[in-house]
Amino acid sequence: MKTLLQKIFRNHCGATAVEYGLLISLIGLAATFGMKNFTAALYNLYVTVDENTNQKTNTD
Repeated sequence: MKTLLQKIFRNHCGATAVEYGLLISLIGLAATFGMKNFTAALYNLYVTVDENTNQKTNTD
C-alpha cells in the first residue's frame, strides 16, 4: 500500500497540462479585461472627436 501511494504522489505526468491550462486561462482573462478597457477608451475618443468636429448651424 505504501509503494502504491508513493507511486501516485510521484507521478507528475498531468502537471504540465494543468499548468498550461492555468496559463491559458489567465492570459484569456487578461485579454478580456484589457479589451474592455481599450474598447471604452476608443469609444470615448470617437465621441470626443465627434463632439469637436460637428459644425453648428444656425437656422435663425
